Amino acid sequence: MKLNALLDSAKNGFGKLRDELSEKISKWFPALSYLPRDTELVKIHGVFRSKNLLKNKDIFVAIEWKDGVTSSLPIEMASFLAPGYTFQDKKVISQSEYERQLAHIISLERVDKTSGHYHYYFKTDKGLMKFSGFELARTLFFHNPHLVRAAYTANGLSALAFVNRNQSPIEISFPESTKYPVSFIGTKSNRTHLAWMLLDGGAKKSAFSVFESFKNDAGKLGFKFVPPNLKGWQLEVSVRTDPEESFTEVVRVERIVEAVLNENPSDVLVNHPKTKDQSAKSKVETSQNGHVPADDIDPELDLGEIPGLGKRLHNERLKGFSFSCSGIRSVKSSKGKSAGNSKRAPSTEDQDIKKEKAGIGVAEKDGDAQEFSPSINQDDEITETVDLPQKFSLFAEVIDEVAKSDGVRLVQEAKCYRFPAPTNNSKVVYQTKYEDLLKYFVAILELKGSQLVLVEADTNNLRTPKGASTLILGLKEDPKANFEEILQCFSDKGAQWSHNFINERCDFFSPCRHPSLKEKGKIRTDQEYKEKWVSDLREKLRLFRKSS
Repeated sequence: MKLNALLDSAKNGFGKLRDELSEKISKWFPALSYLPRDTELVKIHGVFRSKNLLKNKDIFVAIEWKDGVTSSLPIEMASFLAPGYTFQDKKVISQSEYERQLAHIISLERVDKTSGHYHYYFKTDKGLMKFSGFELARTLFFHNPHLVRAAYTANGLSALAFVNRNQSPIEISFPESTKYPVSFIGTKSNRTHLAWMLLDGGAKKSAFSVFESFKNDAGKLGFKFVPPNLKGWQLEVSVRTDPEESFTEVVRVERIVEAVLNENPSDVLVNHPKTKDQSAKSKVETSQNGHVPADDIDPELDLGEIPGLGKRLHNERLKGFSFSCSGIRSVKSSKGKSAGNSKRAPSTEDQDIKKEKAGIGVAEKDGDAQEFSPSINQDDEITETVDLPQKFSLFAEVIDEVAKSDGVRLVQEAKCYRFPAPTNNSKVVYQTKYEDLLKYFVAILELKGSQLVLVEADTNNLRTPKGASTLILGLKEDPKANFEEILQCFSDKGAQWSHNFINERCDFFSPCRHPSLKEKGKIRTDQEYKEKWVSDLREKLRLFRKSS
């Protein structure tokens, strides 16, 4: 038999063996088209390939649940797949609590290769710690489905965006044809992570190991990802200890407190073709053709469905994780194009909304589902001027003036965040002029030993603007939980504050309406408007002094 024939025969035999192995793994870990309800994820067994489970998907994560059942989910779900998470519908509803530690990585001591899913033992200032390869990859690279797919592509990171080191600051530019959502570069934390991945040679080499090891595994179940050099990194981790073991097991990486950039310290500017300048004056108009049909903002999750081109992105953010790297000194978003005034507004009238499904994977022409996008590293403070509403600077100035009052101390300066997504079918907080969830401003003052939260919704930037007021909240015990419930209620009630709901969660509550634009028929100047706003807030604080 000729050599070429022998090689072809061996290749065919190898392919057949690989397919048989893949079929067996698929039976051990059958694919789910949904997230199991109220069942805790306890173990990630690895990653495998199968073309026979769900249409349009061929890479799956093998999972074990607390009830002993094993199954698999598409690799694009990776950001949500960590031990201790429990799901309901499209959300992580709870996380098993473990001891949290802040660990400083000193060195990699050894790699456990006894199973196909590698584990890494790092020497830290808290002793020896064991990390699973998948959990490291999840928190280093798998922050959203687009980054997951990039890691499983030969030139994924290089093709994601272009880097121009000849500019100062260094420019990272997405191509005009990019499908990477502009909302994924909306915070300093996720821009910092993007810059680290594209600027650090060790990061790019590590990301490529995801693709390379998977390609070489020939259909096996495992995860042989090689992390970058983590010496000098600081991680907040949830750990499980066993007195009979010489190491501490890391269950989850909760936060990258400090990543090391193996390059010279850099300033970075991120350019995205869909970035729009929200500081420019703009308005959204209804076209002569009428309103855009309202989207289903609570689609049914069906991971087997194929997302359609141009369909709505349903971004589900998992709160809590963030990524910091002081080697990237500043990382700003380019100003972008002026937000236009030709967009058609969704209908604000009550109407029957067509129920839709949300699938995962690459959007296709024949797809009909919304694109489900589970993501982490999405919920930090909005700091870039380009992303801040015009009114924020005035709010910040007013807070600074009020904080100069006798007996008042500024605990937290004015900051800007997004409201949480509604948990019901309410859609008003999505109907903004800046094509993002409605934003709010918040600051904290201290008066007579009590902390007061001042919060304001950016209702001027709703497509149908509403009147504004600054709420002064003296929150009851567990203020963080009470404040989050108040914000959630606002989103669920169509961008309206429920005073009864707020009163139940506050020891003191007083809304302060904004000054009128006119006084005695004369339009107030900007300075007069600001002075009146400051005066009104000081009066409300005086009432708090009298009541306490």
